[in-house]
Amino acid sequence: MEVELQEVSKSFGRGADQKRAVEQVSWRAAGGQVFGLLGPNGAGKTTLIRMLLDIIRPDTGRIIIDGHVGFNRTPEFKFRIGYLPEERGLYRKRKVLEVLLYLAALKGFSRQQALPRAQGLLERFDLSAWGHKKVEDLSKGMGQKVQIASCLLHEPEMVVLDEPFSGLDPVNVRLVRELILEQKQRGRLVFLSTHLMAEVEALCDNIFMIHQGRQVLYGNLLEIKKRYTQHHVLVNSQAEPEGLPAVESVHPTLQGKYIRLREGYTLHDLMAQMAAARRPVLRIEEATTPIEDIFVQLVREAQP
Repeated sequence: MEVELQEVSKSFGRGADQKRAVEQVSWRAAGGQVFGLLGPNGAGKTTLIRMLLDIIRPDTGRIIIDGHVGFNRTPEFKFRIGYLPEERGLYRKRKVLEVLLYLAALKGFSRQQALPRAQGLLERFDLSAWGHKKVEDLSKGMGQKVQIASCLLHEPEMVVLDEPFSGLDPVNVRLVRELILEQKQRGRLVFLSTHLMAEVEALCDNIFMIHQGRQVLYGNLLEIKKRYTQHHVLVNSQAEPEGLPAVESVHPTLQGKYIRLREGYTLHDLMAQMAAARRPVLRIEEATTPIEDIFVQLVREAQP
């Protein structure tokens, strides 16, 4: 499935109270990729998702899916998508398996088709024993896993995940990450909206960032990181690099010490200074700027 937005805009309210939620947004995404939708709270991400899914419609601009304008308004499109909204909505008084089968039926799956798939997803999420329990008996994390299962149950061609890692422990974060990558490998288009920049780094091929309704960043994740990288080095060393002439700042990460070099200094300068100071280095390499730093930088620059 291919999706293209052409100068899409949406406003709410009237007169002096009118607010432009999305302003002339354009991007393109295709199957076989994870597409990150980024932005601070209130930036316009949810409005964008709702327009994409025809929950609301744009004031101006076009949404083109598989070459057709307005295809997102057809029943066929509804059957081909899976949507995990940020606002969760399971039927709390119903049993877990019953809810999954009902939601699959809304997407055109018979009980015979949906039952083995639902049971398989519950097993994968370690929820087999909870299939005949009521939704209200689940913990927040369990409920989140059921929501994700309902989103994937009918094997959609396009998956829209709004904060899928909310309420999950590290084990289940990893499981959801694996499921997202599986969707990509099967040629499906996955839209990922999250505030967890580490997951964006791990999963996304392309990203789009919106702030105050306006497009501020769009493109291939690796190319964007290279574009914003300036004088950064990743060092794996037990010795501290602070205090050396080449070092402007040091930020510890799971991969090692992330170092910003002072203007005019290079990686080789840092290596020479570490050696002269007898501070042994296990590994040193040029590093790209974390997407979190780019995100914060762009938000600050966009402030009025």
